[in-house]
Amino acid sequence: MKNKDAYYETPNYRQIKVKMLPPTNKRGRRIKIYEPKRYMREPNKSVYLSFNYEIDNVLEQAYNYIVKLGFKPVARCSDVKCFTILCDNWEEDFVELK
Repeated sequence: MKNKDAYYETPNYRQIKVKMLPPTNKRGRRIKIYEPKRYMREPNKSVYLSFNYEIDNVLEQAYNYIVKLGFKPVARCSDVKCFTILCDNWEEDFVELK
């Protein structure tokens, strides 16, 4: 394979997903921040935050939250269902989503 070495030299980042949850009869709007499992036996890790109407921005609120935990965001992207923040936190810099 010609680009085999290039594949292994491409940075590997953790993905943190951010999704807005609509209000229900008992709860207002919430934000779900979660890290999809990387291995079969590992559970998904997720946190739910009340939507902050002063910030009024789902991605900004989630970004502020994970930076406060010690995550190191390097990129972001989105699709129809959610935002994704890519973070460079491995080995001794590994931070748990809590």
